[in-house]
Amino acid sequence: MPRASGPGGFRPFGVVVPNRVDLAGGTLDIYPLYLLVGDAMTVNAAVAVHSKVLVRPYQSGAARLYSADFGMAVTAADTHGFSLGGKLGLLSGALRHFPAVSGVEIRVGNEAPVGSGIGASSALLVALMLAAGRVTGAAARREETALAAMEIEAAHLKNLTGRQDHLAALCGGIQGIRFLPGRIDARRLSPGGRAGKMLRDHAFLAHTGTAHHSSDVNWRMIRGAIDGDRAVLRKFRGIAAAAREAWEAVSAADPGGTAAAIAAEWAIRRTLAPGVSTPGVEALSSDRRFRRLVAGAKLCGAGGGGMLFGMLRDPGGRDAAEALLSGAGMTVLPFRLSGGARIGEIADDG
Repeated sequence: MPRASGPGGFRPFGVVVPNRVDLAGGTLDIYPLYLLVGDAMTVNAAVAVHSKVLVRPYQSGAARLYSADFGMAVTAADTHGFSLGGKLGLLSGALRHFPAVSGVEIRVGNEAPVGSGIGASSALLVALMLAAGRVTGAAARREETALAAMEIEAAHLKNLTGRQDHLAALCGGIQGIRFLPGRIDARRLSPGGRAGKMLRDHAFLAHTGTAHHSSDVNWRMIRGAIDGDRAVLRKFRGIAAAAREAWEAVSAADPGGTAAAIAAEWAIRRTLAPGVSTPGVEALSSDRRFRRLVAGAKLCGAGGGGMLFGMLRDPGGRDAAEALLSGAGMTVLPFRLSGGARIGEIADDG
């Protein structure tokens, strides 16, 4: 069994990956939906809300996994010894994708609250896989890591899961991802470019205070498409069209076009299944003051709670819009874009 600590081991290091907001086309990244809809696309932006993994030698010779989110730690003889059940089951399953290692401590945590809808659990999974690949020497290409992460997650959840979260965590930036039979075509815009500046000026992000549960909401949306329901498929094709329009507008750094596509996507998405929207979001969206300030807004991910993402009509209206969001009981977060995954050695402060 490989041992991470001791002579020839490794220095402590950290992995930091971004979470994402989906501008349009979320859910279409789930197999087999993108094949049923055709010409499917998801547009997202990696944001500076991070998932983090810290790895360092563990001198007892065993393996230790600690979650800051749940405030719990487990210890085993090696990294294959952690239970596949409970709150750390997904992370334990990911570690079994790599050779077993002893003499290692792994500390994980998300900046986003549980149920945020911005892909935090998937991003943390990616960060852990990057860390495990470095420790074991079994690092893979980005595409392989993203696919493996999706399948590990689906196997653990016993439910459908998508691909956009993992790609955003790995690549960062603003992405337009087309899902084709047998492959994906992912285009990326730099967060420092014109599109990034446009989003920094106009976009906002706020937590609704309600956690979402993506697998439940996703299944309610997708079931009709799998059953061949024409009305549901027509709605998903409308979402795909809105996503393509969003990508064209973002690529052109067009805030009005981007907001219009986001609004069009949400107008369809909120009708796909019960529970996609929330009473608080519906009330805010019908507020004339909010509509004067905001050109388009939507719940991230599958909806049902979590983060609200939107576009201001004018950057000068940010303070007023954020006051309305706060008044509705939401927590406003700074909107900053991220360039992607980072891995680096750190000082071991114990």
